[in-house]
Amino acid sequence: MGTREGKRGLSPVRLTVQEIVEATGGKLLAGDPGRVIAGVSTDSRTVRGGELFVPLRGPRTDGHRFIADALRRGAVATLTAQGVLEGIPNGSAVIAVEDPLRALGAIARAHRERLSPGLTVVGVTGSVGKTTTVKMAKEVLGVRFRVSSTREEWNAEIGVPLALLGLEEGTEVAVLEMAMRGLGQIRELVEIARPEIGVVTNVGESHLGLLGSRENIARAKGELLEGLPPDGVAILNGDDAFTPFLRTLHRGEVITFGLSQEAMVRASEVATVGERTAFVLHTMQGSVPVEIHALGVHNVFNALAAAAVGITLGLTLEEVREGLRRFSPAKMRLVPVLLAPGVMLLDDTYNASPASMRAALAVLEDVGKGRRKVAVLGEMLELGERAEEFHQEIGREASLRGVEVLITVGELGRQIAAGAQAAGGGRVRPVQTWEEALSALLEEIRPLDVILVKASRAVGLERVVEGLQRELGESKG
Repeated sequence: MGTREGKRGLSPVRLTVQEIVEATGGKLLAGDPGRVIAGVSTDSRTVRGGELFVPLRGPRTDGHRFIADALRRGAVATLTAQGVLEGIPNGSAVIAVEDPLRALGAIARAHRERLSPGLTVVGVTGSVGKTTTVKMAKEVLGVRFRVSSTREEWNAEIGVPLALLGLEEGTEVAVLEMAMRGLGQIRELVEIARPEIGVVTNVGESHLGLLGSRENIARAKGELLEGLPPDGVAILNGDDAFTPFLRTLHRGEVITFGLSQEAMVRASEVATVGERTAFVLHTMQGSVPVEIHALGVHNVFNALAAAAVGITLGLTLEEVREGLRRFSPAKMRLVPVLLAPGVMLLDDTYNASPASMRAALAVLEDVGKGRRKVAVLGEMLELGERAEEFHQEIGREASLRGVEVLITVGELGRQIAAGAQAAGGGRVRPVQTWEEALSALLEEIRPLDVILVKASRAVGLERVVEGLQRELGESKG
């Protein structure tokens, strides 16, 4: 795309101070209303000159503390929720707003409107698979279009506005991940981004602790569909139990994907081929064999969703196949790593839910055929009152999938261990910390083992992966 980006700064947006005042409903306290800002930054350290600084409040600090620093570094304007500021450089524009985060969204919406009608926005939500689907869809659409997408390290309420503000003139499609932490949040993102295509990957147990039931999770995800225009397209998982409900939320066209014969975009003959997954892609246009550089049936579903997006925007089957071929998995997302002596490590430490745990264990069983299977599994967070039950189910699943050595991490990890032991699984070693998990793993490991490491991100099991790589070294082939 050629977009110049800092960690929290983007340059393509060009709006006047007065346009920002109008978009946010703010009040200009100081500065020239005709001044043009060339970019937005939410981190004073990324300011290069000419930007608007947006001081966001976080769990550890308040961006208002860094307004003076941002202006000294070259920002020409700032938002503030604290009224008149002292000690700011002469000529700086100061715009008072009630909430800088909401103001950021309003500015992004104004920029998105300036790029219409030449821009199509695709919104992607779901309990699992969002980020991978976004990445696959970007590769597919990139075969023909100029495409941009949200970045993995940005959470939704900041990431969607920043992705929109980073769009350059000439961008044809933006693929945006729309995550949420509660009811109403996706609706706010939809109002900012105004997507024409909405993808719901699935409705699972993630965020049960926040929303209380899968029905509420479905309602939250469905806010994306409710916000689509009448001529928009909803792309839904035809094999998901909540799809009949989700279909009622959109008045326009619906395309389903899945493994069932009824799905409009479906896969058959799914097989693991080394570190890739092969399948036959069937669509309204015909069928074509496809390979993706990713493991597991769950990634086939992600690929089908991405294919459906491409087909919706007029791509040929060959273009879809080429886009999927270009995809490579992001770090810590079920990435196979070959270690000495002949050990295969499956690094899936980015996050975890019951659905993604089951999917990862299925991959372990598949790629571990004829080899000893080892799993290091940690806690899954935000599962609410049923957390212990879900962890015990994962322990039983590990046993059924033939895991011969199971190391569990944390208090809820002990429930995984209990479930495995009740199912008559292999050797089970519950530990409390990642350091203990690494030590136990190094004691248990044998040549040619296949090892899965997975937990919610907060558990930090990526350090087990790093330690294992450090101790064994990567295979030379």
